[in-house]
Amino acid sequence: MFAAYGNIKSLKLMKHEIGQFGFVCYDDATGVNKEYGPECALKAIESLNGKEMGNELKLYVRAAMKKSDREMEKKRDTLRYKTSKKRCNLYVKNFPNQWTADDLTNLFKQFG
Repeated sequence: MFAAYGNIKSLKLMKHEIGQFGFVCYDDATGVNKEYGPECALKAIESLNGKEMGNELKLYVRAAMKKSDREMEKKRDTLRYKTSKKRCNLYVKNFPNQWTADDLTNLFKQFG
């Protein structure tokens, strides 16, 4: 599947408790073109990431990262998600007791 995008220099498959994963390394067979490997990897990512593999599984293909970099990225994504949620929830008080949900909706719907 990955050979369609270039010359594979190395391939490593591994397993852990969650499932299988692997590393594919592209390289110019002549060792001359230093851009060859990154170009092949980008083509593979663009073509194969999200590809359905049956049994409701989708391939997750991206550039390999150090574990520390992956953990930092995960923290950034979590923080970005939490921050986005903070901006959409409001706490409202001191409105008349007789108001209904429709009254509040009518008051705030002009803002979105």
